Amino acid sequence: MDLFFLKIGGSLITKKKPYTLNLRKIKELVKEIVRLRRKYKFKLLIGNGAGSFAHVSAKKFKTKEGYINEKSKIGHCIVEDDASTLNRILVKELIKAGERAISVQPSAFIFCSKRKIKSFFLDPIKNYLKNDLVPVVFGDVISDEELGCTILSTEEIFKFLAKFLKPKKIILMSNVEGVYDSKGKVIPEINKKSFSKVQKFLRGVNKIDVTGGMAHKVKEAMEMAKGKIEVFIIGGKKGNLEKCLKGEKIGTKISF
Repeated sequence: MDLFFLKIGGSLITKKKPYTLNLRKIKELVKEIVRLRRKYKFKLLIGNGAGSFAHVSAKKFKTKEGYINEKSKIGHCIVEDDASTLNRILVKELIKAGERAISVQPSAFIFCSKRKIKSFFLDPIKNYLKNDLVPVVFGDVISDEELGCTILSTEEIFKFLAKFLKPKKIILMSNVEGVYDSKGKVIPEINKKSFSKVQKFLRGVNKIDVTGGMAHKVKEAMEMAKGKIEVFIIGGKKGNLEKCLKGEKIGTKISF
């Protein structure tokens, strides 16, 4: 069976008000995922963004920078708890909808040094996929031997996992329909040559995205595409995921 990676953006499953769920959207998405898995018979790894949960606390404590003051260590704990809380809510809804979803905490299998991944242990994830479970990772606070801690976004974790798991397609689902140009139209494809031209159009999903917003997403997507993997940025409207899985033109395709 083919393996797909799906990122569910935090902007889709939370609202702008801090620590507020978009539960209606979560339920809609998980039902669609279960239906599509049954219909098309593919393996799946999901990653979720932080939305108005961990992005709020990460910005407050500047967690990505590491242990920079006396509040950094408690901040590490709070941000990790916020990130894992949203992940657990998503996993619970997937299970309730009938999916064999299992939370996988990145800080439990990745160790960093100066924001670079130094060591890791992927055997559990590989075994989950072998047995047709759906691992659900998330942007997380990672222990760092030099900085104390740092943050790896879901895109960074996908980029890392893709090297070893070799998915057929990576889909990054957001609250926008793709990458927009200056006229508000979706750019059908971005590659290494065109990136410099479209970079000025890139905007973050919201003002509290501590991982770099849309520019970061596109850069990481191009890195993922290096491995000859199809990468797409699409909107979260009902039906979009199935169109992308079927190969219909939708959103923005990212290639290297």
